Amino acid sequence: MTTTDLAAKLNRMAGPIHGFIYFAPEATEEYEALGLPTSHHYFASRAAALGAVPAEVVVATFFNFPPFMVEVAIPDAWSIAPPAAIQTGRMRAAGRALRRLAGDALDADGIAAACALTGRMIAGVGDAGRPLAAGNRAVPEPDDPWERLWQRITIIREWRGDTHVAALIAAAVDPVEALLLHAATGQVPLAALKATRPWSEQAYDAGVKRLRARGLLDDGGTFTAEGRAFREAIERVTDEASAPLIEATGPSDSHQLLELLRPIRKALVEGGAFAAMRSKR
Repeated sequence: MTTTDLAAKLNRMAGPIHGFIYFAPEATEEYEALGLPTSHHYFASRAAALGAVPAEVVVATFFNFPPFMVEVAIPDAWSIAPPAAIQTGRMRAAGRALRRLAGDALDADGIAAACALTGRMIAGVGDAGRPLAAGNRAVPEPDDPWERLWQRITIIREWRGDTHVAALIAAAVDPVEALLLHAATGQVPLAALKATRPWSEQAYDAGVKRLRARGLLDDGGTFTAEGRAFREAIERVTDEASAPLIEATGPSDSHQLLELLRPIRKALVEGGAFAAMRSKR
């Protein structure tokens, strides 16, 4: 298996282990304890690693959310709770939720081994051009082993995410077009994407017209052969550019990390960590 293939597998493993936090009741509890309204939770918690940045920075780094959604939360969130407090609450929530859902997935030695491997992985790459990865790297690491492992996985996930945004920009794909191309894969219904990324219908319709004009979508909004190849090429470029993560530890230790993370991912999925997401589709 090539380093590119391993990078793709790492993304499929790390993505859910990071992303479950956006549906965890423990996170809601932590943010509400800080006084943050629900509309602020996602944007404030994910952007907190960047510091008290303006809305424009969050719009740019998050890429595919309509600006008005961000502007509801940022910078107002920073007047309610400082970014460091929000970040601490998020990591604490992750540790609590992982113990609840995946506490039996790894013993203490397994957590220590996974922490060591993720630590080597992120220490072996730089963050040039990857702002969300850099912000999360700059956050002081928690002492709690589950929290520390989750935060290191978050750096890996955001490193790959920043890389994907760069690949989309290089392919001249804008935020709405990226959502439409994602929907065309069949992985997520367009209705679900519209519910969480509520650009106007006019913006979505205009995006479809642009992609049709480029020969990437057909009249039904599904991929043409050229469009499928185009989307797959973006994913391949992303995985190729994420290969340094694998190279930092080497294929053998990367395989070991994937095997350590596998039962955590399985426990989260089978434990209902993403039930709220599925209910919105």
